[in-house]
Amino acid sequence: MIYNSTKNFYLIAEAGVNHNGSFKLAKNLIEQAAAARADAIKFQIFSADNLVLKNTKMAKYQIKNLKKNTSQHKMLQSLQLKETEYIKLKKIAKKNKIDFLVSVFDEDSLDFFEKKIKSSFLKIPSGEITNYFLLKKLNLKKYKIILSTGMSNISEIKNAINLIAKNEVYGIKKNKIYIKNKKNHLIIKKKIFLLHCVTDYPTKDKYINLNCIQTLNDQFELTVGFSDHTEGIEASKISLAAGAKIIEKHFTLDKTMYGPDHSSSLNPKELKKLVNELKKTSIMLGSNIKKAQLCEYSNMKSVRKSIVVKNDIKKNQIIKENMLTAKRPGTGLSPMLIRKVVNKYTKKNLKKNEMIK
Repeated sequence: MIYNSTKNFYLIAEAGVNHNGSFKLAKNLIEQAAAARADAIKFQIFSADNLVLKNTKMAKYQIKNLKKNTSQHKMLQSLQLKETEYIKLKKIAKKNKIDFLVSVFDEDSLDFFEKKIKSSFLKIPSGEITNYFLLKKLNLKKYKIILSTGMSNISEIKNAINLIAKNEVYGIKKNKIYIKNKKNHLIIKKKIFLLHCVTDYPTKDKYINLNCIQTLNDQFELTVGFSDHTEGIEASKISLAAGAKIIEKHFTLDKTMYGPDHSSSLNPKELKKLVNELKKTSIMLGSNIKKAQLCEYSNMKSVRKSIVVKNDIKKNQIIKENMLTAKRPGTGLSPMLIRKVVNKYTKKNLKKNEMIK
């Protein structure tokens, strides 16, 4: 699994473009994410020329955060890193003992990833879930895929997975997914991971829809996580209870820096708090096996009850259920075993409140 089963989640610090095109800032982001004990740091590999037409308008959140209205192309050009810098950053991540992940947005960036980066996981962002040209080139034999599902519906997710898998793994009837190819489904269960996501920055509470985590898990029977674009850390914590195994959260060195994503990201102090809170939440969620906990055993004798005699019973008398009751402590015979006692003869005189042995 991508996540550590001992803590039951995998946290990706999404650096994205919060390096502002600076290798020095990118290096610092890796070091700070590692210091906060995130599992992975993730960057975005793209070419502005391949990603967007030059006259494409900026998204509303980008205009709001940048406080200016220019083209997406101009904005993205200023946020690119060199290919050689990504290679260096991967080495820095390894030195800092944190996984190095990337998203790709075009075929050329994918080629670079496959030839030079070669991480075991590749992230496909929400905007590319309908990018036929990119999805058909993905190679599950070389790496695993984390597929973000912002802006998409069940049918679009199904189509994307089938295209990535190069097989009709899933079918759909009345907006309900079913498995068409069980053999290939067993293969992609280890290869494709879904992230529930709402593509808005920051996402308002009424749009988060964390119940979709369980919906994706039920319908596709894959490991599901949450790409969190909300303010703060509450949604990430709640997502664990909703079944998320992977959590991705935007991360910056300074929330007041100039750029499209800084204001809706966590700073290093907040990221460290998120890691600690997720660990605490994971511990509290515990196992899905209902059984007595170790801490409860010492209380069983005090809190549970035993079968006791209601009133004196003489020797050689048949015991009837109405002669018995249950009282603490639970050091005697459990009331649930009363059928072992009724209709039996007493071997001695029994006094009121005496435990049945």
